[in-house]
Formats: sequence, structure tokens, C-alpha cells
Amino acid sequence: MSYSHILKYTGLLGSVQFLNILISIVRNKAAAVLIGPVGMGLADLYFRTIDLLGNSTNFGLGFSAVRRLSPLCEQGNLRALKLQSQIIRTMIFWAALLGAIVTIVLSPALSLWLFHDTSHALSICALAPAVAFNTLTSGEVAILRGTSRLKAIASTSALVAGCTLLFALVIYSIWGISGVIPVLLLTTLATFLLHLRVSTRQFPYHISPFRFRVLRSGRPLIQLGAAYVGAGILGSGTEMLIRATVVNSENGLYAAGLYAAGLTLTVSYARMIFVAMDADYFPRLSAAAQDISRQNLTVNSQIHVLSLLMAPFLIILAISLPLVVRLLYSAEYLPVMPMVWAALPFMYFKSIYSPIAYLSLAHGDSRVYFVMELLYDVVFAAAVVVGYRYYGLLGAGIGLSLANLADLLLLSLFYRKKYQFRFTRQGALLFLPQGILLLGVLCCMLLESAWLRYGISGALCCISVLFSFIQLKKLWRSRPTA
Repeated sequence: MSYSHILKYTGLLGSVQFLNILISIVRNKAAAVLIGPVGMGLADLYFRTIDLLGNSTNFGLGFSAVRRLSPLCEQGNLRALKLQSQIIRTMIFWAALLGAIVTIVLSPALSLWLFHDTSHALSICALAPAVAFNTLTSGEVAILRGTSRLKAIASTSALVAGCTLLFALVIYSIWGISGVIPVLLLTTLATFLLHLRVSTRQFPYHISPFRFRVLRSGRPLIQLGAAYVGAGILGSGTEMLIRATVVNSENGLYAAGLYAAGLTLTVSYARMIFVAMDADYFPRLSAAAQDISRQNLTVNSQIHVLSLLMAPFLIILAISLPLVVRLLYSAEYLPVMPMVWAALPFMYFKSIYSPIAYLSLAHGDSRVYFVMELLYDVVFAAAVVVGYRYYGLLGAGIGLSLANLADLLLLSLFYRKKYQFRFTRQGALLFLPQGILLLGVLCCMLLESAWLRYGISGALCCISVLFSFIQLKKLWRSRPTA
């Protein structure tokens, strides 16, 4: 494994994500104009509902399937891969059916929780197919990931983004805010069909939902993914709790729309740098987990690359935020800027601790993973909810950053003892200067003088970009060292 390998796959998947972002910019702009903050707030609530119900019923099958398929792919055992694909798809089929049924059954309760009445129960009930399609998609993506078909994942992601844009433009133009649910249904259906089209080229779609032998073979998949799905439920539940808090505040769905836009600006567009994490990094870390030296080398190498890519991106976003908000949304969304500025360290901390967080999964310590995710979700929910109640959107942004700083410190200290993880001196010399530069730029945003604000921050931005360029060029030509 070399830095060039990490950069290659980060570049491959990141470039496709960049295309996705360009498409999503147009989609968000259309949504912002056609359905406004209230419509976007409603769409975000429904999306989070789909996410929560899916994570609650998919048993982590997508995650555990990758761990089962990856070794077989390395061995080149095509027959075993086809058999395991059939088992995985069978278990995913039942999970998807369960998700749809649970959505229908819980729709009145969810409407009561989110909106304090049952007026949205039928709308939530209509999301049942979307929950099922998302679960089915996770199975096809797992097969593609487990068999290392990363280029297929990348190209399919671009097609999905294009379909989503088309659906949003046409349906929102015709139906306005009433088109939120049709857009979600068509998007999840198209996502499943497009991934199915690619995965079935090598592994034709076969399921055996009523064969006991197949179901028994799939039981370990559920056991392996139990902690992962538990963590997913906690994460989705935390997000729903925060949304419910915002919706039930003074500004209701308008505030929820602004919060959703702020989180999108902070997280979604920076997430393209993390795409290689799931697709490429985790299998490498799993293979290295039994060797402490190799393990630490793998984790630190990923941190080096992520932090060098993330810092300049966040700094450029901070400086150009007023223009970005107007371009991506409209002037009506400008009140979200303080939240985004306060939350940008959230993503920088994430670029450092995300590679560390995978250690428990790589070691198969499901309980450790679940407990660490539980602690994070409690801190995350408390920080964002308290921040929002006292300081509005600015407080929510501060809460996001503080929660991730706490997670970084907790993971670093606990995994140092549990898995003997150590930061390298080289890593500190890479991510600490960039963190200081990001903090300096955010402080510049407080200056009243536009000349000073953009002059100083522009200079710091140039230093950050140049520093990352030089260091990444060095890393490309080198191999990781402890």
C-alpha cells in the first residue's frame, strides 16, 4: 500500500462525487426556488425518516456483506461469490419487506412525534417503498464493493445524480411542494435499478426467500451487522431528534429548511473527500488490523491525505460562502452563514478521526463500536440541541464542531489504549498547521472591514493550498513510514 494508491482511489471516487455535487447544486437551487425553505425542510424531514427506518430494519446487512465477499474476491472464488450474493440478496429482500411494513405501522406515531399531530401519517406511510428501495440498493452496493468494482460504483453514482436532478426539476416545476414525496420515491427506485443493472452483469439476480438452508446461511450476516445497525439507528434517531427540536421551535419548518441547508453546505459537499473511506480504506485496514505497526501505518496514511485535502476545501468554502449561498440557494438562505462558519471545524475534525473510528470494526469489536457511537450521539445531540436553543443556528454550528472535537479526543485516547494506535510525528506536522490556518480564516470572517477580512483570509488560503499541494506531491512519491 502506498500514498499513490490512496490518492488514486480518492481521486477516482472524489472526481465522480465532484460531478455529483455540481448536479446537486443545480438540484438544490431548483428546490430552493421552487419549494422554498419550508419545502426543503419538509423534504429533509422525510429523507431523515427514510434513513431512520431503513437503518432500523436493514440489520447492517450491507456492511456485513462486504466483509463476507472481500476475502472471496481476493481468492478469485467466483462460484462462492455467486452463492454468497444469492444469500445476501435473500436476506436483503426480507429486510426491505420488513422496512416497508414497519414504515406503514409506525406512520401515525412518527407524524405525532415530528409534527404533533397525525396529519402527515399518510405521507409518511407513502414513504414505505422508498425505505424498501434503499435497503435493496444497499445489497447491490455491497456486492459491488465486496468485489472491488469501484469504477462501477462511481459511474452509477453519477447516473443517479443525473436522474435525481431530472426528477426534481420536472416534478417540483409541476407540483411544487406536493412533489416532495414523488421525488423521493422515484429517486430511490432509480438508485436501486441503476445499481442492479450493474451488479447483475457479473452476478445475476437470484433469491431464495423460502429456502431454510439459505436463510440459515444468512443468519451470521445479521449477527455481524447488529452493532452497525444499532449505531445507525442511534445516528438517525439523533438526527431526527434535532430536526424535531428545530421544527418545534418558533420558526418551524422554515428554520428546519435553513438547518438542512447549513448541514448540506457543511457536510455534503465536503463528503466527496470521504468517499474512498468506505470503498477502499476499510478492506485495507481490516487486512492490516492484526499487525499493530501495519495498522497504525494504514490509519495515519489515510489521515495525512484526508486532512491535506479537507483543509483547503473548507477554507475556500469559508471565504466564498456568501457567494456560494446565493448561487446554490437564494438570498433568503443568507441567515444560515454563521452556522456554516461555526460548523466548518466539524468536518476538519472528522477528517482526522474518521480513519481512527474504523479500528473497532476492523478488529471485529462490535460492542466497542456501538458504545463509542452511542457516546458520540449523546454528546452530538446535547451539543446541537442546547446550542440551538440558546443561540439559534449559530449555536447549532458551534455544537456540531464541539461534538466532533470531543469525539476526536475520546477516540484518540481510548483507541490508544485499546488498539495501541499512535499518531505519527509526520501527521501532527501536517494536520496541525492546516487546522491553525482554518481557525485563522474563520476568525477573519468576524472582521468588519471587507478589505482586511478578504485580504488576510485570502493570504491564509493561498498558504493552505500551497502547503497541501507541496505535501501531497511529496507523499505521492513516497511510501508511508511509521
